[in-house]
Amino acid sequence: MRVWLVMTMIEITDVAAEVLKGNMTEGKVVRMILAATDVTGANYVLAWGDPAEDDVVYESNGIKVHMNPEDAEILGESPTIIDYVDTEELGRGFLIQGPESDACGCDHDHGHEHEH
Repeated sequence: MRVWLVMTMIEITDVAAEVLKGNMTEGKVVRMILAATDVTGANYVLAWGDPAEDDVVYESNGIKVHMNPEDAEILGESPTIIDYVDTEELGRGFLIQGPESDACGCDHDHGHEHEH
């Protein structure tokens, strides 16, 4: 199996790394998958999955994140932060945010009238 290991680009916060480590499943890897693209940019999700031969692998905070090459290419060289939130406003879950993202985790349309 050929796996590309990339040391930068994705930063996993301490909280997110702790949650991921606590939920690891033997034989599975953390996969970041392109879910959609829209006016706010690319939207990614995390899932447990199987490693693939041509995966691009990012490592941060002791966690390896696997992506297929096409999704990794869209991610580009922009730093991306994976955090874990547990708030009344946003709920509980992972928040994936790139530098050009207006992502707030609220699932609302990010038009001109959107406020936090």
